[in-house]
Amino acid sequence: MSEHAREHTASSIRPVDLSQLLEQLELGIGQAAQLCGVSIRQLSYWTDKGVIEPTDEGGSRTYGYGAIEKVCLIKQALDEGYSLEGAVAEADAFLARREADQEGLTSRGEGQLRKLVSDQADKLHQLADRIRRGLRTYRVSGDLGRLVGSVDGLEKLIAFFESNPYTVNTARQIALRVGRESEQVQKELELLEERRFVQKITYPGADVYRYLPPRRR
Repeated sequence: MSEHAREHTASSIRPVDLSQLLEQLELGIGQAAQLCGVSIRQLSYWTDKGVIEPTDEGGSRTYGYGAIEKVCLIKQALDEGYSLEGAVAEADAFLARREADQEGLTSRGEGQLRKLVSDQADKLHQLADRIRRGLRTYRVSGDLGRLVGSVDGLEKLIAFFESNPYTVNTARQIALRVGRESEQVQKELELLEERRFVQKITYPGADVYRYLPPRRR
């Protein structure tokens, strides 16, 4: 293949949106439990109680993206001290809010959408200010060299997640989408994970990150 042909082929490559691929994911109970950080016994119990709805194909249970996401949300709430009943309620409320937000966007007029964008921009500035204050703390403690997170880079990542709150992607794919170096984005994502702005989920062969919206008590 000529160099020109290779350049043409390379230029046709586009970033892969892992969120679309993950929606087609189907795992057995052992894989799903390991991925979500729960025991097989827990996941089986939640399934039997109807808390989690697997895909039943020929008598074999598999767990798709939606079920896996809910298990992760429940695990997150359990780790924060909720009972199982409370954790399920938190997970259901989060999913219901997200669905309502998505439906609400389609019904808003242009003026309402402009106000929404303005409100989101205000929240972004507040988040960026909190990150700056956190970075000052890291400078004082001497940990900034380890984390290596630039304020400008963090603001770009915050803006990206605020604009794409349902993104579930690797550091490399996120870097491609924001047009930045993968290594630097990886370091900044690690800092945002420490600040509980994003969550890292380990899938077979790759770590992916997703936005953690502020909790509503």
